[in-house]
Amino acid sequence: MALTPKEPASERGVVARQQYLELARRVIGDPQVEYDVLYQRFAENDWAAIKLDEAVALKGLTSGHSPKVVSGILHQSPYLQYHVHQNKVPLPPMSQYVRSTVMKVLQQVEKAKSLGTQPIKSRKTDLEID
Repeated sequence: MALTPKEPASERGVVARQQYLELARRVIGDPQVEYDVLYQRFAENDWAAIKLDEAVALKGLTSGHSPKVVSGILHQSPYLQYHVHQNKVPLPPMSQYVRSTVMKVLQQVEKAKSLGTQPIKSRKTDLEID
């Protein structure tokens, strides 16, 4: 049985999911991948899903999105959506995961800026799932 994501309940959720998808496409290098495919590939693989979320957060922050906007975008990640809707994990701890992910990545970006280097980028191969 293929996993299928729950559709966002609000227009804000629809926009955030589209933003997540656009950033994820850039991260994994596949401009044609659809959200359903991302969900199937990453939802049940915690390690890969977390790495994807970190890379999406990095791409979002370095593309000019604020940490608040990136947090909203990450609320549509396959990892969060799977745990909230399939595993019935309450939203507050998953929202804390999102905030801590964004803050961790933001600290990496700020540290890289202060050192005059580029933030560490996830290698594409780290995100691929067979």
